Amino acid sequence: MVKKCCFIILLAVFLIGCGHTQSFKVGLMSFGELEGKAIPESIDGNILEGKDCATPGRHSYYLSDAVRDALKQTDYDTLVDAEVTSTTGLSVLSNCISVKGNALNSKTLTTSGGR
Repeated sequence: MVKKCCFIILLAVFLIGCGHTQSFKVGLMSFGELEGKAIPESIDGNILEGKDCATPGRHSYYLSDAVRDALKQTDYDTLVDAEVTSTTGLSVLSNCISVKGNALNSKTLTTSGGR
């Protein structure tokens, strides 16, 4: 009985994991053309979320893929004032990075000279 209980506890720790979560702010992430363009102080775009996680066949996960996931199937190409959260654990499946931020389309921005 004690062995079974210890096994269940170890299995739970492995699956749930002694993980770590860290969040931080990133001001700007973009796949658009921003050279010479002015970013507005207030963003009226939608708030988008994306995520990338490790899988059993792929042990790495990337912020760029999380941003692509957030922007997919939209007209947006940029996230502003984003919150990035990284989660790690004992299990490969618990290793993820997620992003949530205000979306905008760089094509609609004016140049810093007002043009």
